[in-house]
Amino acid sequence: MGHKVLGISGSPIKDSNTDHLIKMVLQATEMGWDFIKLSELNIHPCNACKGCVSDNQCKQIDDWQGIADRVLGARALVIGGYAPYGSLDARTKAFMERMYCFRHQKALSKGKLGVAVAVGINEGGIPGADRAAEQITHFMRMEQMEVLGQVTATGNVPCLSCGYGIDCPTSAIPWIFGKVDGITEDMFKRVEDQTEVAELAIRLGREIREHLHKQI
Repeated sequence: MGHKVLGISGSPIKDSNTDHLIKMVLQATEMGWDFIKLSELNIHPCNACKGCVSDNQCKQIDDWQGIADRVLGARALVIGGYAPYGSLDARTKAFMERMYCFRHQKALSKGKLGVAVAVGINEGGIPGADRAAEQITHFMRMEQMEVLGQVTATGNVPCLSCGYGIDCPTSAIPWIFGKVDGITEDMFKRVEDQTEVAELAIRLGREIREHLHKQI
């Protein structure tokens, strides 16, 4: 029956925390799954041209045509993004906008299972990951998907690895860690080390499997 579960990552970082968290959910399903890295594709935002109204097919010419069938064919979507400026990243948002072509007349995403994943900073007054996950969840509900839950993890600000993080006057490091003399290894976060996050991701993956088995 092919891949039943599809993971989509908006993170441009290779082997990012976002990728890893999505794959935790996918692997926990113990079912056939597929994974899309949006930064490896050229997917534009929706043009609001309404060219998809009659046939549910987007008329833009880019890489969407290469993944549309994979999205439609999946019975569960695990959509994951990250949170620059405390909001959902542009690639994940563009992907969700392009799914608008499935809405008209037929609501082709209705009934799919959904899990929202987000990685960001929820410290120093920046509610990034939570806000991004809520945006994904809101999208899924508008598409009439059955949302099983959302999972968020603490990520790493670019300031930790840009080379100027300690001296830069606009660095996010003081917001998160306070005044520090240098960058140390323990400042970097891995989702695998965030026990409650990993446990929730695994539980959501198992819930996907249980729901899909009931539909067979």
